[in-house]
Amino acid sequence: MKLEYPSGYAMKNMWYPKGCSMIAYENLTEILDTCLKRKFIYIFGDSTLKQWYYYMESKLKTLQNFNLYEDNWSRQLLILDLQRNMKITWKRHTFPFITTSYGSWKEERTIAREIDLIRGDTRTVIILNIGVHFRSYPINYFIKRLYNIRRAIERLFRRSPETKVIIKTENISDMKKDYECLSDFHASIHYFIMEIILKGLNVGFVNGWDMTNAFDAKDVHPPEKVILNEVKMLMTYIC
Repeated sequence: MKLEYPSGYAMKNMWYPKGCSMIAYENLTEILDTCLKRKFIYIFGDSTLKQWYYYMESKLKTLQNFNLYEDNWSRQLLILDLQRNMKITWKRHTFPFITTSYGSWKEERTIAREIDLIRGDTRTVIILNIGVHFRSYPINYFIKRLYNIRRAIERLFRRSPETKVIIKTENISDMKKDYECLSDFHASIHYFIMEIILKGLNVGFVNGWDMTNAFDAKDVHPPEKVILNEVKMLMTYIC
């Protein structure tokens, strides 16, 4: 898939993508055995992808939390379904990561390095995003990080072309504070840079920018109706 303008529209709390038809289900449990069974889902990114993780955890009651012995907000997360041999993990993209809570740096690795450590196969799904934490920094850091991620994805596809990779773009934000550092002006630049650098890769895009615009969700952490549709778009790629 590729990023398109516009990539879809919203009506009656549903997202309708331009490039494909979204998978139809009422609840994630309906596709648990047909689609998610035996899947290893790796999520790398910021708190907007952490929302996906918590959404899936809340809807899939068979998933059990596994404590990785960290107690900070930005700690690595893991949920397991031993009966279905399934796991979902979330890990922050490393620095820059703006947070007011303490975070251990003992296992910090960039997304590119994390991808290099994954063997990849038909069961493997890698979901990633970067953006909002880079808004306060010179743009060259963001560009370099994206190029490294692209090269890691290319290496992954050379060894395991059947692996699925899904990339989420940034959300719009409320624009009420830290305007010069964190405004959507910087996010829009990130959006176009992401399109240029990741163009031509065999990946799926969940267009958070267009979706939060369409739902008029003026919050970097949108409400559940938006998360539901973002996850539905994700499941369309996975299934």
